[in-house]
Amino acid sequence: PVSGLARERNNSGETVTSGGSGFGVMAIIVGINRGFVTRAQGLARMQTIVGFLKNTAQRFHGAYPHWLNGTTGQVVPFSANDDGADLVETSYLMQGLICARQYFNQADANETALRSVINSILDGVEWDWFRQGGQNVLYWHWSPNVGWAMNMPIRGYNECMITYVMAASSTTHSIPATVYSNG
Repeated sequence: PVSGLARERNNSGETVTSGGSGFGVMAIIVGINRGFVTRAQGLARMQTIVGFLKNTAQRFHGAYPHWLNGTTGQVVPFSANDDGADLVETSYLMQGLICARQYFNQADANETALRSVINSILDGVEWDWFRQGGQNVLYWHWSPNVGWAMNMPIRGYNECMITYVMAASSTTHSIPATVYSNG
């Protein structure tokens, strides 16, 4: 109720999921189109979400953790070494935000402001920083406590491809084509 983000699963308490919330954002758009909620209700939920993401949720070089506390915005560790940025989950969240930005395209002040906040969130993701010192591949996790300890390159045409598409298309922190091709 505070963040507007998707809970990890039933009985997860205040734990919300960044990637699952990206899919949830897209579900809000579908809900509006199918008449389950009004455009005004969907917009209000999106305003709650982006306000929380911009002002409350912990970020690391613009990337969000896999899990967050939906009230405080603090990281809920996914594992012992996964207590910081999760670039793949961030990709799904950003994908949902891009869909919302395109959907809420009216000229009124509320939709214009929503698009502006979404753009600032998108522009803040430092995709290129996740090359771990300039390598030609992106890395999945970074922790403020253990750095690159997980040392997991993002590779493949599976759930990881969206990360490379998002990173390559960034208007502020894009990656070179060699990183996209190698990953």
